[in-house]
Amino acid sequence: MFRRLFLTVAVLGAAVGVPYAASNWSKLKASVFGGPSANTPENTGAFKPVSATGSNPSYSAIPQLPAVTPDGIPLGAGVNPQAEQLPLVDLPEAFRWDISPQWVLSHWPRVSSGLPMPAGSMAENLQGMRVALISGMRVDDLAGSLTYYFNASQKCAKITFTGTTGDPQRLMALLVDRYDFKQFAASDPGVVRYEIRWNGAPTSTLVVRPAAIVRNSTPYERYMVQVSISDPAVK
Repeated sequence: MFRRLFLTVAVLGAAVGVPYAASNWSKLKASVFGGPSANTPENTGAFKPVSATGSNPSYSAIPQLPAVTPDGIPLGAGVNPQAEQLPLVDLPEAFRWDISPQWVLSHWPRVSSGLPMPAGSMAENLQGMRVALISGMRVDDLAGSLTYYFNASQKCAKITFTGTTGDPQRLMALLVDRYDFKQFAASDPGVVRYEIRWNGAPTSTLVVRPAAIVRNSTPYERYMVQVSISDPAVK
């Protein structure tokens, strides 16, 4: 049952942003960085679950050139003057609550807005804004479909993501450290599951599953990732 649910959500997410982000990931890597080969040291690390009590490695900032207007005036972080070119939005910047619809519109050149919550959801009054996320060019970055859900007061109440990564450890470290996710046993072999629970029921989830086919030529697509984070303080 859980496997079917995950695949259904993954397919829906893929239909609205994952292929677009993945295709742009390769283009950006080639044009900006030249792109590491599939056999470079950064692409050969093993996948190890992150411990909530263990120390996490430090990560260097993703190099980015500042975007400017035609007059040479610098733009804000993530704002891109080329309408169809995706910006690089780092993980800590993407998974945060202190944002607004205006922030989303200023950081991405293409946004799908006014998306309702699924029927039967406990928070049907929320409206979503969906973007294609590329968090960087490293093997532990993400590419996929990111959705922010806002309430009537324009407070972000829920964040979801469906996409791929070559190494999920940095995402897991972020969710463990920032939101206190904890690892729980998964019903399917090979699946890693983290949750935030309230009264024994999950309110936020992270599911990591190996890709059905892993190719050396696509080291950024070794794992399928599904994230759903809810802020209990926002109704």
